[in-house]
Amino acid sequence: RRRRGAAAGSGGGGPGAAGGPGPGSMPAGEGEKEEAAPPPRPAALLRWDEVPEDFVECFILSGYRRLHCSAQECLASVLQPTNETLNFWTHFIPLLLFLSRFGRLLLLRGAGDVPFHHPALLPLWCYASGVLLTFAMSCTAHLFSCLSPRLRAAFFYLDYASISYYGFASTVAYSYYLLPGLSLLDAGAMSRYVQQRLGWQLDCSLPIAAYRALVLPVALALAVGCTAACCRSRAACCAYPFAVRTFVFAMPLSMACPIMLESLLFDLRTRNPTLFVYFYRRYCWLLVAAFFNISKIPERIQPGLFDIVGHSHQLFHIFTFLSIYDQVHYVEDGLAEFLKAAPAAPTYLGTVGYMLLLTLCLAVVVRRFLNVADLCKQD
Repeated sequence: RRRRGAAAGSGGGGPGAAGGPGPGSMPAGEGEKEEAAPPPRPAALLRWDEVPEDFVECFILSGYRRLHCSAQECLASVLQPTNETLNFWTHFIPLLLFLSRFGRLLLLRGAGDVPFHHPALLPLWCYASGVLLTFAMSCTAHLFSCLSPRLRAAFFYLDYASISYYGFASTVAYSYYLLPGLSLLDAGAMSRYVQQRLGWQLDCSLPIAAYRALVLPVALALAVGCTAACCRSRAACCAYPFAVRTFVFAMPLSMACPIMLESLLFDLRTRNPTLFVYFYRRYCWLLVAAFFNISKIPERIQPGLFDIVGHSHQLFHIFTFLSIYDQVHYVEDGLAEFLKAAPAAPTYLGTVGYMLLLTLCLAVVVRRFLNVADLCKQD
């Protein structure tokens, strides 16, 4: 299937090819100038039937880089028309944008008159690390996926882990900046609501306290479980891997259910229009992104036409970026309200401690699946 040694005809050893002058050559030292060596040409791109089966993307017929590229060739490919080029740029440009935005918020006191080390900014640091890591890891996975099969698997496992890390980091930011301001999680407001609507005298303080205590541990367990499920969908035989991964990564979004319930039970649109508009628009972008990721449209309709520009994974990247862009808006707005209310400051254990524990758990999951892949290859 693969054509190796294509340069064998040009590297032969005819008379005088490597040694001294041949019969008709000019004597040395007659002033002729040596021709400069031509610059190395980019490696030819391959079709789907010229690369290993694991490297083939659904309905993408051409634009594949060869296996075992060097790191230098991978870096050079960001300026070449491969089927991974725009996958890289559609997340690298957002990475630069968010670096600038979080730099302003955290280092230039764009979030208010608080220094970068203030405890009130700990959830924002966690959230920023999640956003930046998921974009950086996505860029790395798409850029260096052709170094070797093992590194390809490792990069995509780490990509899944970074998405879970981002999902949990979002929950940390929500739990400090957004959820405390909801009437749904105010025991007095919920008790009055239940009494007015149902006529029940009910103390809601216990279930609300239980939710507040369990939201981060449950979100952490979900993040680890989702990463394991996605790694398994790549490591094992899976009929619909993209659908499985999309569904699995939608599960942590359930941590934002209180905001949705708030809009249904209370007048969120009037009380917090910024949160209402950006929250629902974010979920519209996510639905569109999920549609493209699962359906593989437009390349499913016309295979080969969208190999370089316009295929579904590029559209998936664009709409996930838009969803996170809207999320940053309402997280930043929630931070401003949090600083005005001046509640108890977040602790390192309740923010950074959770993130470090999650990092350790995700590293164990990724390591385990890499070991399993190695054992399968040996068998």
